[in-house]
Amino acid sequence: MKQALAFLFYISLYLCTAPYTLAHTYYITSKGNDANPGTSPTAAWRSIAKANSHRYSAGDTLLLEAGHTFAGGLYFHPDNFQGKGAPLVISSFGDGRATIDADTSYGIYAHNVAGIEIRQLNFKGSGPDSNSNNGILFYNDLPGDIKLKHIVIDQVEVTGFRKSGITIGSWSGNSGFEEVRITSAVVHHIGSEGINTWGQFDQNKKGYAHRNVYIGHCHVYQVYGLPLSDKHSGSGIVLSDVDGGTVEYSVVHSSGMGNTNCGGPVGIWAWDANKVTIQYNEAYNISAGSGCDGGGFDLDGGITNSIMQYNYSHDNDGAGFLIAQFEWARPMHNNIIRYNISENDGRKNDYKGITLWVADQKNNGGNCDLLVYNNTVFADKAVTPTGGGVSFKSGQHHNVRFYNNIFYTRNGAPLLLATDTAALDVLFHNNAWYSEDDRYTFVWGDNRYTSLQDFRTATGQETDQNQPTGMAADPKLTAPGTAGTLGYPLNLQTLRDRYSLQKKSPLIGQGIAVDLPAPFTPAEQDILGHPIHDAAAPDMGAVAYTRPKWIQWLRELF
Repeated sequence: MKQALAFLFYISLYLCTAPYTLAHTYYITSKGNDANPGTSPTAAWRSIAKANSHRYSAGDTLLLEAGHTFAGGLYFHPDNFQGKGAPLVISSFGDGRATIDADTSYGIYAHNVAGIEIRQLNFKGSGPDSNSNNGILFYNDLPGDIKLKHIVIDQVEVTGFRKSGITIGSWSGNSGFEEVRITSAVVHHIGSEGINTWGQFDQNKKGYAHRNVYIGHCHVYQVYGLPLSDKHSGSGIVLSDVDGGTVEYSVVHSSGMGNTNCGGPVGIWAWDANKVTIQYNEAYNISAGSGCDGGGFDLDGGITNSIMQYNYSHDNDGAGFLIAQFEWARPMHNNIIRYNISENDGRKNDYKGITLWVADQKNNGGNCDLLVYNNTVFADKAVTPTGGGVSFKSGQHHNVRFYNNIFYTRNGAPLLLATDTAALDVLFHNNAWYSEDDRYTFVWGDNRYTSLQDFRTATGQETDQNQPTGMAADPKLTAPGTAGTLGYPLNLQTLRDRYSLQKKSPLIGQGIAVDLPAPFTPAEQDILGHPIHDAAAPDMGAVAYTRPKWIQWLRELF
């Protein structure tokens, strides 16, 4: 009996002194009272100011009444939330969502804390002309390369902010955030950037501020761009200073109109990052404003071990798919562009469906080790006057290889432009080139060629051991140039009736195997999810031919 009493005594003592508290749920309603404890809908707080003054514990939940608007901006920091243990959840209760009306301020600002989940809320600013902040901002400036863990932003709408809709930022060496998920966010009517990450840029630093960032199923539009004196603006989704990132199943469009600088904007892109995957997205109607770029997708300065695949770009001012290495960037190498479609990109500034550029100085070795394969590029000069197939806007490209691509032009749009061939280590091998009106144009250095054979003979491109490779032939696509806008939520299957190979296409089974460097693995499917039946002789372009089912059954049997 004494042992049992002693055991109960020690258990009671532990429970009284253990360093934890029970999680609580707090409520804000339109008829609440800040004198209330906030712990039930009938004893709710009334204001965001009250919520900001409270100290939260791990696992707490803050719920705002759906269908109502609350003025102000939520502010979390180490004095009111430590960010350790179970996450703090901020959401709505009731039918629909609550709205946080930030006016000229921020919607949520989390400074030097993480472990926060933001779900099912609307954030409204006063508009990009009068607001001066971000919609949702997580910012880390802690010394010591500290990464704060766990951010979830899900099912939110963010509109009317100047700097950005959603930002994950840092400015202290490699301090930043990890395990970040931004999903099903709708971001629109923003001034400078839609969704972005950034850190303290330094050409000589090692490592990255943020780790494992996922952005998926988001819709970003009308990010206007601002007349800034020192940088470009108007991009949709941007990953920077990230080691391990994914952007997928998202749509970005109708942005960049107010931009006044070069270097951007772009619909979806990454720079100064490692191991980024951009896939299953659509980007369209991105404007350069009075500046440059305005492209669909981009792997930019200092990016390594990254890939753009299964994306659809169309009707953008800039390139559909851009590779660019700017001055003072970290080294850029080992990247891939595969199984994408570009339709009528390059509306201005001489961009093409695929464009490569390197700054002429301080470029840290230029663009190295790039694979571009199994893409389909369509350009109609009547629609996009400066568009075309592929363009090199500079030299300084090293070990760049193009395989199994389709370049298809109409109304005299050029197939290839490479006016600066200085330090241009580029190989075109086994690509399909087609000018619908038989106006073939290949520009290489100071020379212009009007047939694939002449281009091949003069440059040595599209040859293998002195034997010709590639072809100038009608690929027999179903309805190229007519895909237009797919929209949000994204369904890439619409492309099946536009860019599939028809039964008599000469490109079926005419691709070649592509050796991939680490960390990449071979593609197992095309942009529509069709299996790639023969890796040694795949179909050319971004959409594989759909074999009759009986042939597929035979393949499975044997």
